Amino acid sequence: MDRALILRLAPSGESFLKLDILSPEHGGFLCLKRISKQSQQQAAPDLFDTADIQLETSKQGTAKFVREYQLIQRREAIGASYRSLQHASDFTALLARNAPHMAEPEALYQLAERTLNAFAEHKVPEIVHLKAIYLLLKNEGYPIRESWWPELTKTLQATTQVLINEPAPKTISETEKNDCKTVLQNLYRWLERETDLSL
Repeated sequence: MDRALILRLAPSGESFLKLDILSPEHGGFLCLKRISKQSQQQAAPDLFDTADIQLETSKQGTAKFVREYQLIQRREAIGASYRSLQHASDFTALLARNAPHMAEPEALYQLAERTLNAFAEHKVPEIVHLKAIYLLLKNEGYPIRESWWPELTKTLQATTQVLINEPAPKTISETEKNDCKTVLQNLYRWLERETDLSL
């Protein structure tokens, strides 16, 4: 069995779900899960799940199929807040597109799981998202301190320092939220311009 996070899921035809998976051993990959017609004990996969999965490869040897799916943790709390859902989905979609080409799958998996737990605990989603992208870029070896940091104004640098280094709170003022949004947009623009990651 492989431990896995569900980054994205979508129907594939009438009888399958297409899952973007992140695993600490194998990194990011795509697989298919047959939709069961009978009601079984087995839980159906859901977005942001942590699960143990058993995979099999098709006879042609290209497609991977989920033969067994054991739910470990469901994070439905993320869906209770539209802002959390939006930020968590943006983050996992970025991972789904880029994780297959990233080194260090174990570190990436740990970052993703910590981030999704913070979203599920109703920490301020803008801050959780900012911290996650910052750490992702730093862990991937991009020159974020040398190249992105100097682009921020001195005031935003001071704010960002606190946002990144302190544990994410559950509430912040409107001004802090707007500052955080500005920094996050700024970071995404830098990511698009200076890295080979796909948005």
